[in-house]
Amino acid sequence: MRSLFFRIFFYFLLIILLVPTAAALLTFIHDQEFPPLAHQDFARTAISKYGGDAIRSYEEGGRQELGKFIRDLRDKSGIMIMLFDSDGRPLNGRMMMGMHHLQQMAQQALESGEVVFPMRGSRDGLAAPVRGPSGNVYVVALGIPDKPPQQFFSGLNRGFLGFQLLILLVVSAIVCYLLARSLTSPISRLRRATLKFAGGDLTTRIGDQVKGSNELIGLARDFDVMAGEIEGLISAQKRLLRDISHELRSPLARLGIALELARKQEDPAARERSLGRIELEAARMNEMIGQLLTLTRFETGAGSIQFQTFDLVQLLGELVQDADYEARSRDSRVLLDAVGLLPYRGARDLLKQAFENVIRNAVKYTADAGEVRVDLMRGTQELVIQVIDQGPGVPDDALARLFDPFYRVADARDRETGGTGIGLAIAERSVRLHGGTIVAENRAEGGLKILIRLPLEETREP
Repeated sequence: MRSLFFRIFFYFLLIILLVPTAAALLTFIHDQEFPPLAHQDFARTAISKYGGDAIRSYEEGGRQELGKFIRDLRDKSGIMIMLFDSDGRPLNGRMMMGMHHLQQMAQQALESGEVVFPMRGSRDGLAAPVRGPSGNVYVVALGIPDKPPQQFFSGLNRGFLGFQLLILLVVSAIVCYLLARSLTSPISRLRRATLKFAGGDLTTRIGDQVKGSNELIGLARDFDVMAGEIEGLISAQKRLLRDISHELRSPLARLGIALELARKQEDPAARERSLGRIELEAARMNEMIGQLLTLTRFETGAGSIQFQTFDLVQLLGELVQDADYEARSRDSRVLLDAVGLLPYRGARDLLKQAFENVIRNAVKYTADAGEVRVDLMRGTQELVIQVIDQGPGVPDDALARLFDPFYRVADARDRETGGTGIGLAIAERSVRLHGGTIVAENRAEGGLKILIRLPLEETREP
């Protein structure tokens, strides 16, 4: 029985059927252990049913009518009724053999005015005082056969009992089916979705097919989350491969053109320009491949990263000094607003590359004679570094994608400035590696602001 549905179905059905079976068995054992109790219940029923009839027969027809009633009842049911007057004398003639103990019980019933049961271990009836229609008090004593007549126990009728068992079986089967179905249905849907997802349909989701709040519903929702993450990763991988192919094709094409021109040109100066172009394109390809390798290390977690304590103000000062030197060729400035020492523990080389990419990107798009400002602020739990330029900014719908590999707001402009579209992606991975965040915002007065938040060491999550 490999099917989970049928295993749950039959296990619950077995349990439901075993419970009443065990109860019936315990009842049977109890009745066998304490048989007088069952006979006493029967005797009470018999007195209630036939005691009054016996008294009425005697008062209306005397001993003869009483005798006839007693004989008819004994022949039909095996029950022996004896009727005694208020003095304890039998009214139905002579005592039958083996029934003398009933007279003693009748005497006790008269004296106590209560129902008298036989001694423990006896199974024969009881005696009880009963007032007749005439107002006289009698004692009705019952002699109970070893097996009470079955007609008095209609609830134990075999045909009816079989019908009850059939109803119990049907109801139990329906309940177990619904229970098993409710437990296995989410698993079946999850299995179908998993097979469909494994077959290549990365958009497969369970979604609202499964409702509720139990563990299986949580598992289905976790599957949707996992499927979404995998779809995003695979889509990003495909997009990265496509972008890499595109980015490599362009410089390779330019290399081929420059090489062909160099072959055809006889003028040494023109040939030198072509060779310079080849050198430039080769350098760009080398830079892009190096950045791709860095990005790959971030994505795969390959290689070990060494954390060390260094002065963050000094690091930013060196980067700002270099960037300012380059910006002066366009009459622009790069300024740093940070003083003193600020020890920070992290991967110095990675943060240096991240800050350098952001600062150089700001210098690249700042207008001539413009200004780039780098501010460092320390809070109680984090460091905030903001890089503000005076460039044209970017469309609001492009802000979230600035840190995607190879994403460009203006493709032609980036190509002219030599950008590969990987620098900000590397910066984002580096900051995220340190438990921080990096976001881009457009400034109301124009330009772009890159905001980097780095948690301090004592608040950084491991």
